[in-house]
Amino acid sequence: MAELVDMLDKIKRYYKFTSYELRGLTISILVIAFIISFKEWGITTFDYKSGLYNFLNAVLIVALSILVHDTGQRLWSLAIGYRLEFKMWTFGLVIALIIAFLSNGNLWLIVPAGFMLHHLAGPRLGWFRYGINYLGQAMVALAGPLFTLMLIILLKVLGAFSANPLIQKAIIFNVVYAITSLLPIPPLDGSKIYFGSRMLYAFVLPAIAVATILMIVKIPIIFALSLSLLVGIILWIVYYVSFERKLWRGPL
Repeated sequence: MAELVDMLDKIKRYYKFTSYELRGLTISILVIAFIISFKEWGITTFDYKSGLYNFLNAVLIVALSILVHDTGQRLWSLAIGYRLEFKMWTFGLVIALIIAFLSNGNLWLIVPAGFMLHHLAGPRLGWFRYGINYLGQAMVALAGPLFTLMLIILLKVLGAFSANPLIQKAIIFNVVYAITSLLPIPPLDGSKIYFGSRMLYAFVLPAIAVATILMIVKIPIIFALSLSLLVGIILWIVYYVSFERKLWRGPL
């Protein structure tokens, strides 16, 4: 009970976005929404009304997805004594726009932002490795793709009761978002997980990639999660045997 009260207090005091974060969040949402609605503006003949309608739908999808992703990381960072700051990745958004124009909207690169952690001296008191460390950043980063996966599962359940194409588009968007966020490129989540723990990254990347991709097809959720867990374990073992064990043993 005390832990819950403490967590609620930290959420009340530190969860809110700063004006700088809100500006970056708004720009990221609008740019990514334009990218995923690019084809619907009309490639050969420009259709303003249809394009604007689909752009607004895309804004809803992107806003929900980024906020869920960020919320997972923000809550976990508070749980372990950090405050998270949303950092828009300008270079990544520019590259994503260029790819969208070159591919006529057929390729989505969903790389809106990274994050920065700030040490909360009081809430962090008593923790082992008191300051900000690589493993702590890795665990915060991992919360984002995991929350995205949970959102995909929720959307898939809703999709079973509704044939709304917006739900299917939201699922596809979040699949791409989860996978691209795990790329080991700074400042994306994948880079923080990789540098925090290569062993963790070797399991997380294939497991989440397989789980999210299988959510697109019509198979039971439990089967998709079980298969992704199996694939993650197998590739984790392969990575350990092929690379990590040799590094730990050192040269002969």
